[in-house]
Amino acid sequence: MSTDLFGVRVLDLDPDRRRVRFRVFVVYYEPAWGTGDLLPDHPTFFCRLLWEAAEHFTPHRFGPMTDVVTLDEFLDEWWVECNTHRFVAGVERVAERNHPVGDEDFDRLATFYYERDGGWQDEERLAQADYDVHVTDARWIESLRIGQSWGTTSYSGGIGGLADGHGVDWAEWEEECAERAEDDPHARFVLGWVRQARGDTEGAAEAYRRLVEARDRRLHGKALLYLGALHEAQGEDESACELYRQAEQSRKHERYAQRYRSRAALRLGALLRRLGREEEAQAAFARATERGEEDRDSSVLAEVRRLTGAESPAEAADRLYARGDREGAAAAIAEHYGAAAAELADRVLAGDTEAAGAAVSALDDTDRVAAATVLVDLAMTWAQERDGDAAVAKAAELAAATGRAVEGYLGVVERDGFVAASGSDDAVERLLTYLSDANDEEAVIALATAAVRAHPSVAREGVSRSGRAAGDRGDHAAAARWFARGAEIEGIGEESRAACRYDLGLALRELGETERAREAFARAESEFTIWENAGAAARRRAEAAHAQGESTAAYEDWVRAAVYKTRADHDGKTAVRAVRLLADLLGEVGAEALVRYVATAVRQMGDQDFQRAVDACTDVRARGDRLFAVFHFAHWVLEAEGDGGELGPVLLEKAAEGLGEFAAGAAVTLGARAHYGGDNATAREWWRRALEKGNKKMSHRAVTNLGQVAKLERDLPELLEHYGPVAESDHKDGPMFAAHIGELQYWLEDWDEAVRWYRRTLDGTDAPELVSEAGYRVGEILLGGEEHEAALACLRRAADSGYAPFAEQAQELLSREE
Repeated sequence: MSTDLFGVRVLDLDPDRRRVRFRVFVVYYEPAWGTGDLLPDHPTFFCRLLWEAAEHFTPHRFGPMTDVVTLDEFLDEWWVECNTHRFVAGVERVAERNHPVGDEDFDRLATFYYERDGGWQDEERLAQADYDVHVTDARWIESLRIGQSWGTTSYSGGIGGLADGHGVDWAEWEEECAERAEDDPHARFVLGWVRQARGDTEGAAEAYRRLVEARDRRLHGKALLYLGALHEAQGEDESACELYRQAEQSRKHERYAQRYRSRAALRLGALLRRLGREEEAQAAFARATERGEEDRDSSVLAEVRRLTGAESPAEAADRLYARGDREGAAAAIAEHYGAAAAELADRVLAGDTEAAGAAVSALDDTDRVAAATVLVDLAMTWAQERDGDAAVAKAAELAAATGRAVEGYLGVVERDGFVAASGSDDAVERLLTYLSDANDEEAVIALATAAVRAHPSVAREGVSRSGRAAGDRGDHAAAARWFARGAEIEGIGEESRAACRYDLGLALRELGETERAREAFARAESEFTIWENAGAAARRRAEAAHAQGESTAAYEDWVRAAVYKTRADHDGKTAVRAVRLLADLLGEVGAEALVRYVATAVRQMGDQDFQRAVDACTDVRARGDRLFAVFHFAHWVLEAEGDGGELGPVLLEKAAEGLGEFAAGAAVTLGARAHYGGDNATAREWWRRALEKGNKKMSHRAVTNLGQVAKLERDLPELLEHYGPVAESDHKDGPMFAAHIGELQYWLEDWDEAVRWYRRTLDGTDAPELVSEAGYRVGEILLGGEEHEAALACLRRAADSGYAPFAEQAQELLSREE
């Protein structure tokens, strides 16, 4: 992956004068290159910039320059050198800053600066210059937008500049293309394009037609599109319609996907509307929108909205402002939202967020709704228009700051002709987040209620947040009402609906309504499309069934949960073997009914290949991830049934006979069960068996448990055996293990050893809970000896930790000594 050399921003556009003003930042500072002239000037550099902007390198739009110049030509230095004059008429550096770079400044600069949301860190310190670039045809700047920024690997360099008066020699260009057209299909396309530019429609049509007949995948759709435009321009509407339809049916372009198909649908829709065939036009626009959304082709989406009357006032203003028409942009806002909103919008469109924030703060109450409306409108527009979300976030934040965000939202969506733009959900959810972060629950509820029709996914998120907030404060009845409401919102995805039902089940369980909770979990499980989520719902359903004493239903649910989780976490072969092993071990322990549940769960997944593979599987050795389903199923059953259950422990014992992480995990779990039952001798046996498995993760858990038991029994040799090696290593738990040894030494009144181990803790961590104990204990011990200052230092550190109770005790000792 290449490293950007420069950052580029569009400052101004004047299509009538065929001029664009770029600001170019130096973003790569290689010491070996020196501090001399780091800025570009050669016309080839700016020719490459024009191509990049048209290529969709940046988060904006395709442009016609990439119809004429291929990627291979763009990458060919000699081709660019020889053809730049056909696109760039002149370049003038009109301003520069921080250039040349002095030695001291160079030392303060980073080697590289990354582009983030259209900006670069420390922009004001970077070497930079502004350039007026004049082009030979306004179409070469058609895809540019004021404020557009991107990083480029293009570099400055070339043999010579533009010769005086050396513009486009159309005849020469046509002759070049004609000579290559027989062997080079792209040259034939450019031949048609040049002839069309020269007014030779017959010659252009002949070139495009030859390409259509050749059916070259790279050029077929593009040639049909251009040929259709020629026929339309000559008034041959029916033939144009047919050509556009053929272009729609062309194959996807290997580089540009549906670029030409979507544009053909767009042009067909516009032509059919002009012909009065509105129903057909709307169908064509719908196809253009669908393809544009698939490709994230913002130019097609924006043009469809403009042509169909769905373009909002802020969209119109953004379009006009981005093309340099500031007065038109202001007029579009003022007409719908008033003068104060237009002034605010001008600052936001200019990217002056500081001034925009000040303007919001200074608004009269009478202007706040209009301001909120235009800000919400802009946030929705930019969510469709831009890849980065910084501008969207700022507009939403400013809308929230008006205090009238919900009214502003309603002003947008209740406008006549409103149609939600692609991506606008992101803007509204951002607004919801700002209101939620401000703990404005009333506004969150109001926005969620308002968003049901236009942005149902945001409405669902809003009511879910309200449900979670109610649950956090213990009002589970209110939480259940919110989650039930979220599940009934029309237009949300099945996964989102299932999530609401799952949360509803949790709230109902808290209310003690177990039967209703089971029903909610069952519906959630059936609606979830992600196996991990379906497994979680099945597990909750099992817990609810178990709580009602329905062990048969609970086992069946746990089996499904284990199968879902296994498929979610593992690939095909491993999942097959794990599920097969679960069935086999259930059979070995006499749980034949549960074996049938495994078969039912596999069948219900609807994957016949998986079902056949499980039925045919014979490799059921209990090792590694093959024990995944057994371990989780047994663990869940053990958690629910406690000491009175038999199936969980028996299955874990079977698993512990195997190899790998889950065999060791089963032994660790059985050891913990024995320990909590008061049988530490058996617990030690299981944990030592876990150590024998050699799994690093589970061995550490076993060592941790063995050490805790040794400490509780005040068995210092055993504690040193288990915790000593870790405490003396650089393991992340070393300071904690050292503190445990230090504490036992403290209990045993071996003060020197207690200090030695606690000092290891103090040297190895800043964790408050460890520092407070170790600092206090070391300080307390040392106060009675000759290391008075060292004692005070430890006590201060313990007191500064703020961790009770040792921080308070340390402070009390300090107050006596100081």
